[in-house]
Amino acid sequence: MNNIVTKASEYVTDLLTKHLPSVYTYHNLLHTQKVVDASTEIGRNSGLTEDQFEILLLTAWFHDTGFVMGLEGHEGKSIELAEKFLKENNYPPEKIELIKNTISATEQAIKPVDILEMIIRDSDIAYIGMDRFYERTFLLKHEWEIARDKKYTEDEWIKSNLEFLTKAEFYTSYAKSRYEEGKQKNITFLKSLLK
Repeated sequence: MNNIVTKASEYVTDLLTKHLPSVYTYHNLLHTQKVVDASTEIGRNSGLTEDQFEILLLTAWFHDTGFVMGLEGHEGKSIELAEKFLKENNYPPEKIELIKNTISATEQAIKPVDILEMIIRDSDIAYIGMDRFYERTFLLKHEWEIARDKKYTEDEWIKSNLEFLTKAEFYTSYAKSRYEEGKQKNITFLKSLLK
């Protein structure tokens, strides 16, 4: 791993360990590490250049750092934190802009337009195509109940997850081949819980 990615991983690990409010039981260091792992796997299987791969990993490390300042607008706060760190480390301005754009693409309402945006989106939701998906969603349920002050019955939570999984799509051909079958299994499992 190159120097700037190593520095970023150390900075983000320290930031999330020391400053992330404990309410974030899902959007925490473990989630960030899982997104970095998925980005590494998808990126290595998507024909990226070394420059693109570096930008992808920096994006993955910073994409949810804004949660240290709260839930609302966390993507924008993540961009601010990434920009500040990268400028302090004399990172090229044109690459900083690419990272900012790629972090923006993690917003669900935004449709990814290039390979980096597609990979970060796929990496952020890769868990929906994995075993133990349902266990992980309970961390998110707990987080939302506290951070958003919203309570869910088990059926409401299952239906909410079903709606999300049904709409969620993978963008890269690698993520489709790697996670789509698992996503369909998880949809089937969720439906079985409602019967």
